[in-house]
Amino acid sequence: MTELSREVLLANTRIRSGQVGGSGTVVYSKKGETGYSTYILTNHHVVDNSIKTEKRWSPLLKREIKKDIFSTVETHFFKYQYQSRYVGATAIQTDIMTYDKDEDLALLKLRDEDAPPSVARLYPRGEESRLRLGMYVNVLGAALGEPPIYTDGRLAQFGREIENKEYWISTAPTIYGNSGGACYLEETGELIGVPARIAVAGGVFSSDAITHLGFIIPITRVYQFLDDQLFRFIYDSNYTEENELRERERRQKEEERKMAAKEDTGQEEEEVTDPRDTE
Repeated sequence: MTELSREVLLANTRIRSGQVGGSGTVVYSKKGETGYSTYILTNHHVVDNSIKTEKRWSPLLKREIKKDIFSTVETHFFKYQYQSRYVGATAIQTDIMTYDKDEDLALLKLRDEDAPPSVARLYPRGEESRLRLGMYVNVLGAALGEPPIYTDGRLAQFGREIENKEYWISTAPTIYGNSGGACYLEETGELIGVPARIAVAGGVFSSDAITHLGFIIPITRVYQFLDDQLFRFIYDSNYTEENELRERERRQKEEERKMAAKEDTGQEEEEVTDPRDTE
């Protein structure tokens, strides 16, 4: 086993969404004309209570349509003494940029324009077949709302299917609050997944968390989520934040036009949601 690197530790954050808490990981930060643009990866269920759907006016359709409305969440960055002794935290207002409920993933953007203390490195796309059972992993998250707690274990299973989605299993202990955090390959310090579930053994009167069986959203699904939501600039320098934003806006307008065409032909109305509205 090796000691946890400072870079991995500093990329871990705590997320506060109303009364709900979880974890997050800095996955992108780049300096622009007005400062740094920084994104946090977390679980959808960590920020779900900050998302609601309301009817809002569409200038294109000249009528109201259903849109996602996002409340502000908080991201807590932690400060350390002697490289690993927690001494305090800084809270930064953060916007929900996009999410996928089925994938249980969400992407947040800091309102702060300063550089974050660290950015996680993603395990290379297409290299997942090199991972093997028994490899050592490190898990970081704000377990039970605490400052980041570090545990280690091994990759114990691939291909575990829950609700038609693949998960990997790690023996690194996790508990409530670890959701949205990070699972790193110890050998390289690269992010290989996002802790999202824990096993629970049910009894007649109570249920017990099996903390050494942690279900992780694999890095393969993270990449697909970034592709589907048009945030490919996070892992591929061939894309830019500005161009991806324009493409998302173009697709949204295209969906609204399709809705208008269906109305004109008397077809059944479909819902369209716009992930850019924020309270």
